[in-house]
Amino acid sequence: MKRQLIPQIIVLPVLILFSSLNASFETYAQSGTGELPGTKPAATPNTKGAKRPSPGTPATPPTPGTPMLAFGAEIKGKLDPKTSDKGAAGNYFEEHILNAKSDDLLTFRIESENPSLGLQLLDKDKAEVAVAKNSSGDFKINTPTGGLPADGEYQVRVTGALSGRNAVPFALKVNRLGLTSIAYTERFQKIYANYRESDPASVDETLAKLEELGKDDTGRPTTFELLGIIYLYGRKDTEKAGQAMEQAIKANGAAVVKILFDGQWRRMAKLRSGEIGFEDARTGWLRIRPGQLTLTDLSNKTLAGLNGQQIKEMSKIVTAAYNMVTITAENSRRPFVFAPGTMQQAEADLVVKLIQNHVMGKTN
Repeated sequence: MKRQLIPQIIVLPVLILFSSLNASFETYAQSGTGELPGTKPAATPNTKGAKRPSPGTPATPPTPGTPMLAFGAEIKGKLDPKTSDKGAAGNYFEEHILNAKSDDLLTFRIESENPSLGLQLLDKDKAEVAVAKNSSGDFKINTPTGGLPADGEYQVRVTGALSGRNAVPFALKVNRLGLTSIAYTERFQKIYANYRESDPASVDETLAKLEELGKDDTGRPTTFELLGIIYLYGRKDTEKAGQAMEQAIKANGAAVVKILFDGQWRRMAKLRSGEIGFEDARTGWLRIRPGQLTLTDLSNKTLAGLNGQQIKEMSKIVTAAYNMVTITAENSRRPFVFAPGTMQQAEADLVVKLIQNHVMGKTN
């Protein structure tokens, strides 16, 4: 059985994540911002009718002399009525070869003085793959999965109608933005479903798979939020937790930290039992993102939200028994006082650093 820590933070409505890269940020920023929705993983989107790839499909050898495309590298060419091939519809085209995987989220950019140039994408059997222009003027793959039908080699054609005998120069670039929404969701859900917090081997395996997922798609904050939590509470590795949290914030997500606090935001005190603790002990979450921090209870109910300008003062309270953080805010009757989940100074230092750097805009 998993403890309650991870399920209440990380199982996200990943179905609706990332319909496009920018949309992905906006969507996850409202559920990948560290919100703590339920404990049941979302179902995988229905892709009935969509062609799913066979892993490891070998690429066919490229046509001799055809330029090869590399992700992120611009290649220059020209449509020339003297040298370019002519298609059945009467348009001229210049052909390039691209090797890619079905899970790749790709865009194609054509820069030219002629804005009417188009793009055609053909598989190894000469079947056309649907593409469409997005709001940025880039071409994207317009299939049910948002990706290529299969792993392998594709012909990328820059096309256009030419009038007269003048050549039309162009520059073509293929950008890999990460993984398609469906591919990312499937991988993340599988990793999460197999995670067992109480099993050290499972912790190691989960961290390795999340690190790999983060390399394959650097733009989705969910991966880095979960990495931060597992490194902090599963491995007790504050340094790596901080690195993952920084990446989560950079990807428009949040650093998510467990907190202990009093229902009236009072400091710890000596209780009737003789122990030091909160009189009205509660547990919740702290989310840190650019210019904003949010304090919630375990059910994800917001208790307080502060921007950098509202924070007047922040300090640590360090004793032999505990470490706490206190935040004094404008228009608040009393400071917000809480202890980080581990009660350790290293975690308190990390929380203060993240708030200073990303909420208050301070670097020291």
